[in-house]
Amino acid sequence: MTFSPARHLVPLLRPPQANLDAAQAARHQAHYGLVRDFLDYYISIHPGDALPTRTVFDPTAIPRLLPNLVLAEVVHQPDIARPRFRIKVAGDEVVQAMRMPLNGRFLDEIANTNEPTARFPIETRHSVVENGCLIYRRGQPRMRFSLDYAEVEYVHCPLAEDGVTVDHIVSIIYYKALETVTG
Repeated sequence: MTFSPARHLVPLLRPPQANLDAAQAARHQAHYGLVRDFLDYYISIHPGDALPTRTVFDPTAIPRLLPNLVLAEVVHQPDIARPRFRIKVAGDEVVQAMRMPLNGRFLDEIANTNEPTARFPIETRHSVVENGCLIYRRGQPRMRFSLDYAEVEYVHCPLAEDGVTVDHIVSIIYYKALETVTG
Protein backbone atom coordinates (compact mmCIF):
# COMPACT_ATOMS: atom_id res chain seq x y z
CA MET A 1 0.00 0.00 0.00
CA THR A 2 1.31 3.42 -0.91
CA PHE A 3 0.23 6.49 0.97
CA SER A 4 1.04 9.72 -0.81
CA PRO A 5 -0.58 12.27 1.46
CA ALA A 6 0.24 15.28 -0.67
CA ARG A 7 -2.37 14.08 -3.17
CA HIS A 8 -5.07 13.26 -0.62
CA LEU A 9 -5.16 16.18 1.80
CA VAL A 10 -7.20 19.36 1.49
CA PRO A 11 -5.24 21.68 -0.80
CA LEU A 12 -5.79 24.67 1.53
CA LEU A 13 -3.48 23.21 4.16
CA ARG A 14 -0.02 24.75 4.22
CA PRO A 15 2.68 22.21 3.31
CA PRO A 16 4.20 22.02 6.80
CA GLN A 17 0.81 21.27 8.36
CA ALA A 18 0.00 18.82 5.55
CA ASN A 19 3.30 17.08 6.27
CA LEU A 20 2.52 16.83 9.99
CA ASP A 21 -0.95 15.45 9.19
CA ALA A 22 0.65 12.96 6.79
CA ALA A 23 3.12 11.88 9.49
CA GLN A 24 0.26 11.26 11.92
CA ALA A 25 -1.70 9.31 9.30
CA ALA A 26 1.37 7.24 8.38
CA ARG A 27 1.98 6.57 12.08
CA HIS A 28 -1.48 5.02 12.34
CA GLN A 29 -0.88 2.89 9.23
CA ALA A 30 2.67 1.80 10.05
CA HIS A 31 2.93 -1.92 10.69
CA TYR A 32 6.45 -2.34 12.07
CA GLY A 33 7.58 -0.97 15.43
CA LEU A 34 10.75 0.63 14.06
CA VAL A 35 8.74 2.65 11.57
CA ARG A 36 6.17 3.67 14.22
CA ASP A 37 8.96 4.70 16.62
CA PHE A 38 10.61 6.76 13.89
CA LEU A 39 7.33 8.51 13.09
CA ASP A 40 6.72 9.17 16.79
CA TYR A 41 10.11 10.88 16.94
CA TYR A 42 9.56 12.82 13.69
CA ILE A 43 6.17 14.03 14.91
CA SER A 44 7.73 15.09 18.24
CA ILE A 45 10.26 17.36 16.47
CA HIS A 46 7.76 18.74 13.92
CA PRO A 47 6.87 22.33 14.78
CA GLY A 48 3.60 22.21 12.79
CA ASP A 49 3.98 25.64 11.16
CA ALA A 50 7.24 24.72 9.42
CA LEU A 51 9.10 21.60 8.37
CA PRO A 52 11.56 20.20 10.93
CA THR A 53 15.17 21.27 10.47
CA ARG A 54 18.21 19.06 10.07
CA THR A 55 19.70 20.66 13.18
CA VAL A 56 16.72 19.62 15.34
CA PHE A 57 16.81 16.05 13.99
CA ASP A 58 19.08 14.23 16.44
CA PRO A 59 19.85 10.63 15.46
CA THR A 60 21.36 9.98 18.90
CA ALA A 61 17.84 10.37 20.34
CA ILE A 62 16.76 7.23 18.45
CA PRO A 63 19.81 4.92 18.64
CA ARG A 64 17.99 1.64 18.03
CA LEU A 65 16.69 3.00 14.71
CA LEU A 66 20.12 3.97 13.35
CA PRO A 67 20.71 0.72 11.38
CA ASN A 68 17.59 1.45 9.31
CA LEU A 69 18.07 5.19 8.72
CA VAL A 70 19.25 7.05 5.64
CA LEU A 71 20.00 10.76 5.58
CA ALA A 72 20.21 12.24 2.09
CA GLU A 73 21.21 15.78 1.22
CA VAL A 74 19.24 17.49 -1.56
CA VAL A 75 21.83 18.83 -4.02
CA HIS A 76 20.80 21.38 -6.64
CA GLN A 77 23.10 21.73 -9.61
CA PRO A 78 22.78 24.54 -12.16
CA ASP A 79 22.95 22.27 -15.23
CA ILE A 80 20.40 19.73 -13.95
CA ALA A 81 16.69 20.57 -13.70
CA ARG A 82 15.90 18.31 -10.75
CA PRO A 83 18.00 17.85 -7.63
CA ARG A 84 20.24 14.89 -6.91
CA PHE A 85 20.43 13.11 -3.57
CA ARG A 86 23.76 12.57 -1.83
CA ILE A 87 23.65 9.95 0.90
CA LYS A 88 25.30 11.43 3.95
CA VAL A 89 24.64 8.48 6.26
CA ALA A 90 23.17 5.02 5.67
CA GLY A 91 22.60 2.54 8.47
CA ASP A 92 23.99 -0.99 8.51
CA GLU A 93 20.68 -2.67 7.58
CA VAL A 94 20.34 -0.46 4.51
CA VAL A 95 23.95 -1.03 3.46
CA GLN A 96 23.47 -4.80 3.88
CA ALA A 97 20.33 -4.73 1.71
CA MET A 98 22.15 -2.83 -1.02
CA ARG A 99 25.45 -4.73 -0.57
CA MET A 100 27.56 -1.71 -1.40
CA PRO A 101 28.92 1.36 0.36
CA LEU A 102 26.44 4.23 0.22
CA ASN A 103 27.84 7.09 2.28
CA GLY A 104 28.90 10.06 0.18
CA ARG A 105 27.46 8.65 -3.03
CA PHE A 106 24.65 10.07 -5.15
CA LEU A 107 21.53 7.95 -5.31
CA ASP A 108 21.48 8.08 -9.12
CA GLU A 109 25.00 6.61 -9.19
CA ILE A 110 23.91 3.67 -7.03
CA ALA A 111 20.71 2.85 -8.88
CA ASN A 112 21.06 0.44 -11.77
CA THR A 113 19.64 2.65 -14.51
CA ASN A 114 19.13 -0.37 -16.78
CA GLU A 115 16.62 -1.70 -14.26
CA PRO A 116 13.13 -0.20 -14.85
CA THR A 117 12.40 -0.02 -11.11
CA ALA A 118 15.67 1.76 -10.29
CA ARG A 119 14.00 5.17 -10.52
CA PHE A 120 11.59 4.52 -7.59
CA PRO A 121 13.94 5.61 -4.80
CA ILE A 122 14.84 8.74 -6.76
CA GLU A 123 11.31 9.64 -7.87
CA THR A 124 9.83 9.22 -4.39
CA ARG A 125 12.43 11.62 -3.00
CA HIS A 126 11.74 14.09 -5.82
CA SER A 127 8.09 14.00 -4.74
CA VAL A 128 9.10 14.78 -1.14
CA VAL A 129 11.16 17.78 -2.33
CA GLU A 130 8.47 19.08 -4.69
CA ASN A 131 5.54 18.67 -2.28
CA GLY A 132 7.27 19.26 1.06
CA CYS A 133 5.40 16.21 2.29
CA LEU A 134 6.56 12.80 3.42
CA ILE A 135 6.00 9.57 1.50
CA TYR A 136 5.02 6.37 3.30
CA ARG A 137 4.86 2.94 1.68
CA ARG A 138 4.49 -0.65 2.79
CA GLY A 139 4.42 -3.55 0.36
CA GLN A 140 6.45 -5.80 -1.85
CA PRO A 141 9.78 -4.31 -2.90
CA ARG A 142 9.57 -2.30 -6.10
CA MET A 143 13.25 -2.75 -6.85
CA ARG A 144 15.74 -5.55 -6.69
CA PHE A 145 17.94 -5.94 -3.68
CA SER A 146 20.89 -8.25 -3.28
CA LEU A 147 18.78 -10.18 -0.75
CA ASP A 148 15.16 -11.25 -1.16
CA TYR A 149 12.60 -9.51 1.02
CA ALA A 150 8.93 -10.30 1.49
CA GLU A 151 8.12 -6.64 1.97
CA VAL A 152 9.54 -3.27 2.83
CA GLU A 153 8.07 -0.43 4.82
CA TYR A 154 9.57 3.01 4.55
CA VAL A 155 9.00 6.68 5.17
CA HIS A 156 10.92 9.49 3.45
CA CYS A 157 10.56 12.67 5.54
CA PRO A 158 11.49 16.23 4.59
CA LEU A 159 13.82 18.42 6.62
CA ALA A 160 14.27 22.12 5.82
CA GLU A 161 16.63 24.59 7.50
CA ASP A 162 14.38 27.50 6.50
CA GLY A 163 11.25 25.52 7.43
CA VAL A 164 10.00 25.43 3.83
CA THR A 165 12.66 24.44 1.27
CA VAL A 166 13.52 20.74 1.60
CA ASP A 167 17.31 20.39 1.89
CA HIS A 168 17.56 16.92 3.48
CA ILE A 169 15.42 13.81 3.49
CA VAL A 170 15.61 11.39 6.38
CA SER A 171 14.24 7.92 5.78
CA ILE A 172 13.64 4.78 7.74
CA ILE A 173 13.52 1.57 5.76
CA TYR A 174 12.44 -1.71 7.30
CA TYR A 175 13.13 -4.90 5.35
CA LYS A 176 11.07 -7.98 6.21
CA ALA A 177 13.09 -11.07 5.36
CA LEU A 178 11.49 -13.54 2.99
CA GLU A 179 12.29 -16.58 5.14
CA THR A 180 10.34 -15.24 8.15
CA VAL A 181 7.03 -15.13 6.30
CA THR A 182 4.65 -17.88 7.38
CA GLY A 183 1.85 -18.96 5.25
